Amino acid sequence: MTEIQQRYKRLLKELRKCEKLNNSKSYFLAQAVHDLRQPIQALILFAEVLKDTPLNEEQKNLAEKIHNSTIEIKELLTNYLDLSKLNEGGVIYEPRHFKLKPLTDKLADNYTIICKDKNKHFNYQTCNADIFSDPILVERILQNLLSNAVKYGKDNISLRCENHNGKISFEIKDDGKGIDAKDLPHIFDEYYQSRKDEHNRKHGAGLGLFITQKIADKLGTKINVTTKKNKGTTFSFNLG
Repeated sequence: MTEIQQRYKRLLKELRKCEKLNNSKSYFLAQAVHDLRQPIQALILFAEVLKDTPLNEEQKNLAEKIHNSTIEIKELLTNYLDLSKLNEGGVIYEPRHFKLKPLTDKLADNYTIICKDKNKHFNYQTCNADIFSDPILVERILQNLLSNAVKYGKDNISLRCENHNGKISFEIKDDGKGIDAKDLPHIFDEYYQSRKDEHNRKHGAGLGLFITQKIADKLGTKINVTTKKNKGTTFSFNLG
């Protein structure tokens, strides 16, 4: 019995060392990502200014690539920071009453500009509702799903919300090639990337939808997905 107790104590001590090391790594990652986001944002602004200056066709293409690459870097850093916060328990659900329309209007304004820049059309239908939830987490989910829709949509992206007697339904839709049936059960898995999607392998870490569902868990909801080959994909969730 004494030997078992001693083994237990040694194992407990090693476990605490591992936990401490893991927390230190998570803290370092969070700080590094936080410090990098500001210069990355500056690069995005510089690239936007460069795009608006008189350039020849080759220079315009190069400026566009620089701009798109810096945006992808920012998205990756944001995902790593969110993952670090989730692992550390730093994402806290703080519900309050707020009006939904100003939040979705702001997102619609931003993504109308983003879609126009990519020669895509943004469709928007909002609803007037007072909602009790965490506005920061609600906005984060919508941002993630809209960014995903812009990435994979062909011509049209849409954000729609409806109020059904106090129950709010959200729908984010794209008209892309859809999700392969073999990939569909795994799209919310951590670091999952479709082997068939060359764009996804080159421009992502497979964290976006994993983080989005984790945040949805905080809100007590589930993200549903419907997809059809060459017709597009729809993500939806409910609150209230």
